[in-house]
Amino acid sequence: MEPGRPHPLATVDLFRGLDTAQLQELERYTRTRAFKAGQTVVEYQDDSHDVFFILSGKLKVTIFSEAGREIAFRELTAGQSFGELSAIDGQPRSANVIALTDATVVLMTASDFMAALKRHPDIAIAVLKKLTLLVRALSERVHEFAEKVEVRICHELLRLARDAMLGTNAARLRPAPKHAEIASRVNTHREAVSRLFSKLARQGIVQRGQGELVIRDVQALAAYARQLHSHG
Repeated sequence: MEPGRPHPLATVDLFRGLDTAQLQELERYTRTRAFKAGQTVVEYQDDSHDVFFILSGKLKVTIFSEAGREIAFRELTAGQSFGELSAIDGQPRSANVIALTDATVVLMTASDFMAALKRHPDIAIAVLKKLTLLVRALSERVHEFAEKVEVRICHELLRLARDAMLGTNAARLRPAPKHAEIASRVNTHREAVSRLFSKLARQGIVQRGQGELVIRDVQALAAYARQLHSHG
């Protein structure tokens, strides 16, 4: 690491409470790997237990239904981590993780990760907070799968908007999410997403631009989802 430059691990969500000396100590227990776009990083039911910390690139977490349909849970970007569940309980992987772009990740064995939790309470607290958020997100998705398809699509758009707000009531999704990607996240088909997007565009709620999707009125999108629910 060059003098004066931030330590690469400082960008990782679980390590942001650590100083440079602590990060350098952790680095001794890691190794770095590069993945090409489309390459599988971990497979569902794989019996490996390493924890991964993303330095660059984008990955997606996904499983396949019994019918072979891909169901995408979430995307992961630089600074995020995955693999903690298998490291903690020793069970096989609960999902596939696939590189959407070229990516660089740092790996730590399960035993070294558990030792780091014991040595650094800040990491342990960060892991607890992260797992709590994941449980809440899973509960939200389970509840949504009882809803009609259009409601699920609206809720997925609202989730994407949270991280891309422009002020208090608009969001810009760049690049624009592909209809097939939205469909895989809510377990439907691309045509259902296309139909709803056309309805939202006619109402002025969303607008497609050059390589982007602008949600012009987030509150109106939420109200539309509630209206669909009440008429379901």
